[in-house]
Amino acid sequence: MAWLSGSYHHLHTGTRQLAHLTSLLRALVEREFKGQYRRSLLGPAWAFLQPLAYMMVFIFLKGVLGIPSDAGVPYALFTFAALVPWTFFSNALSRCAPSVYANGPILKKSAVPREIFPLASVLTSFIDFAIASLILAGMMIWYKFGVGIHILWLPLLVLLTALLALGMGLLLAAIGTFKRDVIFAIPFAMQFWMLATPVMYPSNQVPERWRAFYDLNPMVGLIDSYRDVLLHNQAPDFAVLGESVLIIGIIWAVAWPLFRMVSQYFSDVL
Repeated sequence: MAWLSGSYHHLHTGTRQLAHLTSLLRALVEREFKGQYRRSLLGPAWAFLQPLAYMMVFIFLKGVLGIPSDAGVPYALFTFAALVPWTFFSNALSRCAPSVYANGPILKKSAVPREIFPLASVLTSFIDFAIASLILAGMMIWYKFGVGIHILWLPLLVLLTALLALGMGLLLAAIGTFKRDVIFAIPFAMQFWMLATPVMYPSNQVPERWRAFYDLNPMVGLIDSYRDVLLHNQAPDFAVLGESVLIIGIIWAVAWPLFRMVSQYFSDVL
């Protein structure tokens, strides 16, 4: 009976620890979500105003530069369907990078997994994503774009986007905690990354000679897949999406071990 008693004790301890981590994660997400809109007149409306502002800029640039779009898809819907997941990824990554540094007091006082701080940042960005998705749904209804069975791919695409953001976030948090220049460089880097992603233009406009290098961007396969599912009512291109999944796996294979390795030194620099 001793082994049974010991197993019960370990299970009870594990359950309590899980409950504690879940409570802490919820508190971190709530604090970050409320904090980002503190003293803001528009509050959570910024969750969809940001991609809407980009959409208006892209519509202007389309008129000036003649940027192509998908046949049969209004350009506003074409860009917004990409801007919603892109903004989710971009904001999550930007919040992940300084998350360890920003939660230094908690980290010093509590022996919690350090990964919980970037995870909270991704979950906070997901709330913004959900709000912006309501506007996207409204636009699809306005333009009479229905959805079919392939909408069932959407949860997987959102999960992959979150995993990419968290994987990159772990990597940047591991480096940015020691070198703050990384955190300051992220907003500029994300602007260039967006230009290298088919947000304002279709990916088939990229010259074939650049395509192999271009497809190394994991957001290419994800954005194309979002448009396939939402705008074309078809399954994602498995070859393109599979390449994104492979790259996300490689990022995690590097980011998580690196984060775990350097996390033991976080307290020394905070």
